[in-house]
Amino acid sequence: MPKLRVEALDRLAAEAGLATRKDLFNNALSLLEWAVKHVRQGHLIAAVDERTDRMIELHMPFLGNLAKHAERE
Repeated sequence: MPKLRVEALDRLAAEAGLATRKDLFNNALSLLEWAVKHVRQGHLIAAVDERTDRMIELHMPFLGNLAKHAERE
C-alpha cells in the first residue's frame, strides 16, 4: 500500500479514536457489510442532513453493481 494511503488511514484511525489499524479495518468492514446487506434489500445508502432533510446518496460502483444484481433476482 502506498505510504500516502497508509498515512491517510492512520489519520482517520486517530480522528475516530481507534487505537490500531486492525480496529479501523474491523469498523470499515462492519460498515461495508451493513451497506451491502441494505443495498441487496433494495435500500439506498445515504447521509441525511437532519436540519434540512436533504439526503445525499452514496455512489460507489460496486454498490451499484450489487443493486443491479439484486433487482434481477
